[in-house]
Amino acid sequence: MGDRQVVVTGQVYRLRLTVSALAQMASVLEADSPKALAARLRKAGLAEWNVVFRCVATPASKTAFGREKMVEILPSLSALMSEGLRA
Repeated sequence: MGDRQVVVTGQVYRLRLTVSALAQMASVLEADSPKALAARLRKAGLAEWNVVFRCVATPASKTAFGREKMVEILPSLSALMSEGLRA
């Protein structure tokens, strides 16, 4: 799966979707199956996308991002998830 990079407030984050990241997302979002995780992400709001970011980002983000910052990040997160789950 391909890595992506985003820069938020001068900090570069590497985004990588791994099996471990998917498991962590499923646990935090209380999704008991891949289908349940996909359904949860289709209806995801700011809190859920912050969970996704924390699960795939290196270095780990210490704080949640607000709507304005997430709008910048969301295209990269969405592409990472879409491409990673297609692979």
